[in-house]
Amino acid sequence: MKLSDEQLRALANAGQLYESWKDVMAPLSRLPGGMYWRVIRSKEYLYQYAATPAGTQQTKSLGPRKPETEESYQEFKKTKQHLEERRAGIEKRFAEFAPAWRALRLPAIDRTAGSILRAFDLAGFVGTGVLVIGTYALKAYEVEAATAFSAGMDATEDLDFTLLMNERTADPDLPRRLLLTLKQVDSTFVINVGSPKTAVNKNGYRIDLLANNAAAARLSTARPWKPEVLEGQEWLLLGKRVSVVLIDFDGWPAAIAAPDPRYFALQKLWLSKRRDRPAIKRAKDQRQGEALLRTVRDYMPHYPVDERFAANLPAPLKERFPPP
Repeated sequence: MKLSDEQLRALANAGQLYESWKDVMAPLSRLPGGMYWRVIRSKEYLYQYAATPAGTQQTKSLGPRKPETEESYQEFKKTKQHLEERRAGIEKRFAEFAPAWRALRLPAIDRTAGSILRAFDLAGFVGTGVLVIGTYALKAYEVEAATAFSAGMDATEDLDFTLLMNERTADPDLPRRLLLTLKQVDSTFVINVGSPKTAVNKNGYRIDLLANNAAAARLSTARPWKPEVLEGQEWLLLGKRVSVVLIDFDGWPAAIAAPDPRYFALQKLWLSKRRDRPAIKRAKDQRQGEALLRTVRDYMPHYPVDERFAANLPAPLKERFPPP
């Protein structure tokens, strides 16, 4: 079903407002948490404190009180006040628009996913370090295609990411940095002892981290979040990825980056023929793959599904490529 003009306008507004929010949050996140004067042996010193990636607070002295430190203190107060006022104004608009956005039934993700994706985006990971895969990628494709999928394609309340890495670019420290950012959103996230690819919080919300074979060697030392290396993940890095803004169930915008929908659909069809995969998952893979490929052909002309595209497919995906 095609998204209405009203829905498309709302998504465009959400995207513009989200970019304005990011423009404020990026410089705000670079500022220290605060500055204060401290008297030591009858002399004033300027101190600043800031949160570390590990969630602790770090304090350091900027020197004794003098014109330079006084200027630094005043500039910090002025800049932070200005940014906080802008943030409050934008977030007030989020709250005002949220009921209308929810009422329009825009493509949406759950609240936890929204919070995580906003944090990952501010940290620079969305579309550069990770792509969203699994059923939540379908929400990105709904926005890109301006059409909603049929019932039964809904996302489950968990998140799956694949790392944007190969044998040259794999950073074994990326999973750890992702986990630190995740714990800033919800400190109860821990790594599942029996499945180190999975982070889970106190409510049982799961986040799986996957990687491709090419990055396996470089990621062998990744700890404590250890991505699972799976065949076929490398195909999800091909083509032109989708980057859109949608909303979460609270009505707040969130950025999401997903694989090229053509490769995602064909990988799903490939998975549907794997005999080592549970039958219920294979049926779901086939249904999603076929529906997405139809949507790409009907509503995404900027992702051509033609003979030229088919000629350059990896052999396993070429076998799954259906005729027009």
